[in-house]
Amino acid sequence: MSSKGSTIYELDADNQICHIGGDWDQFLQANIDQHQDYVNLRKRQVLGNKLESYVHDANTKMLLQTVFDYVRQTQKIKALPYRCDSADQKRFMSMQIEPLADAGLRVSHTQLSSEPLDPPVEIHPANDGNAETVWRCSICNRIESEQVWLEPDEAAQFWCRHSFHVSYTVCPVCMNTI
Repeated sequence: MSSKGSTIYELDADNQICHIGGDWDQFLQANIDQHQDYVNLRKRQVLGNKLESYVHDANTKMLLQTVFDYVRQTQKIKALPYRCDSADQKRFMSMQIEPLADAGLRVSHTQLSSEPLDPPVEIHPANDGNAETVWRCSICNRIESEQVWLEPDEAAQFWCRHSFHVSYTVCPVCMNTI
């Protein structure tokens, strides 16, 4: 059930996390700077909670629920490409959703490749009302401002800054693709 370099979890019919395998805690530890609440995201704290409680925006929740419903109804495996960047790496990922018995799902996240993010870009959750907030796509990681969606490194160069406070959504291109 676990493969090297993958993070795997299983959901019950209500999207409650009922099993975690793979490199969950290792991935979390390697990306500690990106997580505000490291302790509460470790495997033993996440088990038993609904996946939706870790997804903060309505568009991403809707997209995930649509894909989960599709897999449950068709009983077909669905793979979704997405990005999960660090401050200095573009990480190209795949999320594979597999149907299980009793309307459960197995969700596997695997890194396919990476490349340098130059210049590095720091992303911070928009939880401080004093900082300028921009949108970031939960799927492709592009950043939007004034109706323009740019790669994080392009946004850093375009706006002459290397740090962004973001709120998450799904950009129109990703919404239409999935």
